[in-house]
Amino acid sequence: MRSTFWACVMGLCLACGLAGLGCGDDEPTAPGDAASGEGEGAGEASCSGLDPSAVVDDLTPAEAEQACRGYRACSYDSLTVELMCHMMGVMGAKFGDDPGTTDAELQARCAERYQSCMADPSQAEDLIELTIAEMEARPCVRPAQCTATIAELDACFSAMLERSGSALPECSALTLASYDGPAQADDALVEACGAITAECWQLVST
Repeated sequence: MRSTFWACVMGLCLACGLAGLGCGDDEPTAPGDAASGEGEGAGEASCSGLDPSAVVDDLTPAEAEQACRGYRACSYDSLTVELMCHMMGVMGAKFGDDPGTTDAELQARCAERYQSCMADPSQAEDLIELTIAEMEARPCVRPAQCTATIAELDACFSAMLERSGSALPECSALTLASYDGPAQADDALVEACGAITAECWQLVST
């Protein structure tokens, strides 16, 4: 049961970028406000393996499945033992056995759990495998309506992965307020993901 809990936490953090990304935000920004896929990262191969100019609404079922599986594969590359141990430290400090009730206790519990995990990474490795297995078992969802292009999805996805590596607070900076709600997405993430509605995001997060 505990392994399933951590796998669910990991899956949720992957889907939302560990950054409070508006996964349920159905309102896109005005045309031209969102990243178009040009500029930084332009020319890089899409995780989807599809033409960057392709519109999601126009994808065939097979292409949508390919895109979904491709984005998942790129997500898995970001799963490292260090990230998992960091997450286990942060989440375990508040929700694990003997949770901290003050800022100082949270910081101490987080550091203890992180160091213990890094010293014996077998649990983190097992949880990474479980997370991938559970995500792979989910069927891909083809968005019912999404006018974004693959390039726009790529830009958002890349920004999400970049943000995910630094979104968790360090154990030494952990406070009770850290658990109050999702972090505010930074400007780069908002700009990159402005055109991505909840419907579009299904192609990446399922």
